Amino acid sequence: MTSEPRAALRPPETVPDAEGRPVVGLDMPAAGRALRLLFAAVAVWYRVDRDSRFDGAYFLRTVLCCVLVAVAYTVAYRLLSARLLDRVSPWTGTALFLLPSLLYPLDIGPAALHDGLGLYTLLGFVLCPLTRYAGAEVTALPALVTGRRRHRLYSPFNIADRAAIAFRASPGGTWWTLAAVVTGCYFVAVWVLPLALVTGPVKDAVDGYEPPMWWSLVLLLPAACLALRARRAAPGPDRRTWALAALFLVCAIPAGTNVPDMLWGGIMLIGIVTAVVRGVRRLRRRTPAAG
Repeated sequence: MTSEPRAALRPPETVPDAEGRPVVGLDMPAAGRALRLLFAAVAVWYRVDRDSRFDGAYFLRTVLCCVLVAVAYTVAYRLLSARLLDRVSPWTGTALFLLPSLLYPLDIGPAALHDGLGLYTLLGFVLCPLTRYAGAEVTALPALVTGRRRHRLYSPFNIADRAAIAFRASPGGTWWTLAAVVTGCYFVAVWVLPLALVTGPVKDAVDGYEPPMWWSLVLLLPAACLALRARRAAPGPDRRTWALAALFLVCAIPAGTNVPDMLWGGIMLIGIVTAVVRGVRRLRRRTPAAG
């Protein structure tokens, strides 16, 4: 694979597939970008509020770890972009880049490394909506630095992208409008609000309030609308778009307010399973049949 021109800060909003639709994990619809910009703003606020409590020496160690993480990701992206990412499933490619995030829950390495990795991920949250890249946030900076083309890699925010694409293709009407509004309110209330509620000023103002887990059940309404539309539609791209969007929204319900952490874990699990299944299939094809 040859390197393509260095990514501009404002590339085209979408790069449609053969059916004229944005590619999930690569292209960013307007609604998905708006959600990411809002999430990034709150995430920066949360990070500044949190890091302001660090002493100077620890903060410098955190920044140094962030730089080291960025260098490691950049080198890995350049190598994998040239040799691997086009030959494996996007799930598997994403899992490879998300594996370092396990350092925190497994308590591997010093705290400054964990915070440095979090700071690097925050940078990806900011860069993705600015560059309109809907893939894995940890690859946004390496793609810009190396000039390599961006690959289809998955992010928890792709659930919102998939829903936005489905509603854009929907016929409209009162129920569709209501379902779209419910979906948008869900993502703001369950993805963005919990992050704002753990910042010092907001936490003190609301006395530790947290959104209840059952809020996620509101996704049943838009999921049912999309599933019903898919069932009634003739086979084709619209039917597949609505069916997949309904499935994605239902899969988001168990995550509740543990977004995006739980969905990142799900992406890694699917990526590992996909790699194992493909490996077994290749091994079977190479194994000669017993005569």
